[in-house]
Amino acid sequence: GIAKDLAEKIEQAEKKRPTHFTSVVCKPMSDFKKHASEWEEPPAHGRKHGIVIITSTTGNGDPPENASRFFRFLKRKQTVESQPFKHCAVAVLGLGDTNYDQFCEVGKQVDKKMVELGAERVKKLACADEATGLEDVVEPWLDSIHQDIVSACLATSSPPDLIAEEEGNDEGTTDASQTAQPLTENGNVD
Repeated sequence: GIAKDLAEKIEQAEKKRPTHFTSVVCKPMSDFKKHASEWEEPPAHGRKHGIVIITSTTGNGDPPENASRFFRFLKRKQTVESQPFKHCAVAVLGLGDTNYDQFCEVGKQVDKKMVELGAERVKKLACADEATGLEDVVEPWLDSIHQDIVSACLATSSPPDLIAEEEGNDEGTTDASQTAQPLTENGNVD
């Protein structure tokens, strides 16, 4: 779907530009275990592994089939105790439709749980609304994600603009009515 296409777009762009990342991988979230052990250790270069998550919400706030295993992993008590993402910087883009009650619920839950599990939030969660036009949020997010994730992975402290954003919004989210500053449902950048 759309999340997969966006993740593949990021993957192709990353592979074409010079970057400090040793690999760029675009996979369904259900394949996270193949990379999880790498994320438990600090990266060889920089200070964080970069993870970009793009996910949609199905039904009544449910994850897509190819994300359900990862979603369950995030919610397990043992996962919280192990802090598996403490060496990771993460950015989440949620795709949804405000015609449904649980707008971007999976993106919201994944963003929240990743931080609870030790990840450093690179930028506020962006929630794109299919009812009003995904591109209003998606395009600005895509335009800045490379620099945001690279800065967070190489930086020695949180970016000042992220700190200011988080102080103004406890949940660190951006929805379609705000200005939006890829393990996705389909891929990750590491």
